[in-house]
Amino acid sequence: MVTRKEVALRAGVSVSVVSRAMNNSGYVEAEKKKRILAIAEELGYYPHPVAEALQKRRTKQILFFCKDLKNSFYIDMYRGMVEAAGKRDYMVVFNGSMDFEKIRNAMIDGIIMPNEGITQHYLDTVGRNYRLPVVSASYGNAEGFSRAVPRVEIDMVRVMELAVRALRENGHRRIALGMPYPFSSMDARRLSFCSLMKEVYGDRLKEYYIGVYREDMAGDSRILSFLEDERREDGMQLMEEDFFGKGELAARLFAERRLDATAVVAFNDEFALGMCKAFHSMGLRVPEDISIIGIDGSSARKYMDPLLTSVGLFPEKQGAKCADILLDMLEGKKVKYVSGSPVQLVKGASVRKIR
Repeated sequence: MVTRKEVALRAGVSVSVVSRAMNNSGYVEAEKKKRILAIAEELGYYPHPVAEALQKRRTKQILFFCKDLKNSFYIDMYRGMVEAAGKRDYMVVFNGSMDFEKIRNAMIDGIIMPNEGITQHYLDTVGRNYRLPVVSASYGNAEGFSRAVPRVEIDMVRVMELAVRALRENGHRRIALGMPYPFSSMDARRLSFCSLMKEVYGDRLKEYYIGVYREDMAGDSRILSFLEDERREDGMQLMEEDFFGKGELAARLFAERRLDATAVVAFNDEFALGMCKAFHSMGLRVPEDISIIGIDGSSARKYMDPLLTSVGLFPEKQGAKCADILLDMLEGKKVKYVSGSPVQLVKGASVRKIR
């Protein structure tokens, strides 16, 4: 294998001059550079990308660490990261496993985490001694990181306000919330919904919370059977969450409770699509019998008939901003530790006007 030393000997220059010429990393006289490149081509020398990465301590790769490969929201986020990183000559690799130890062997310059919980779990484990730059997507959940980590935050209180307002403007007063978490959850969606609907339901508020989770479903063998494969370690779920399947179960629970709600806000678009499928199988029409609004505005909503109304979180924009902030950190630029990401109601046909 031809080395830089051989190129340098042939060109009558030092190895460092060859490196500068090959990498465009410093001044080399134009004619000398041209000669060095010609000799390198003649000898068949090409820089090895891994060796270059080790030498520069830069791999030109960042990692999106995300276990949920079924969720179209994260796929859309990844698209945004790829586009933003590509503009700066970086590649984004995707990890679909919750095995943090594998990060130690990955040739990457930094990490993007999908949410606050996974970020903190990383910081509490591998991240304690492995201090790669980290940026986290964030959704307004109360998580105090053990070290400073920039986050790109979506205001989920604002998101829920937009969803409930859209339903109220269409005449809906009795509104339910479908979630994959227990009623005791501190998820920002749940907290905001309870704040907005407390005066409507009073002590009956929990009845309109359709939670598909062990804590709330202790007496329901169907739910427990569905959830029995969930594996947890230190409170962190290690498998993909089947939001579509949980949405189907939530729709059946909603029907069994015979609630007088005319509309449901779903945890996300995947959850909403699962509810729509189950309602259809039970002979309930969307939106004629029940209106549904999702949260995400992801590409998955287009597969629903009627088209799903959703609060758009613009995941591609959030992913792009995460990538830009991480690359700014790698370049030594000053970054904000909390950056916002836009939200907006994305109208479809799954909400019926009832007045």
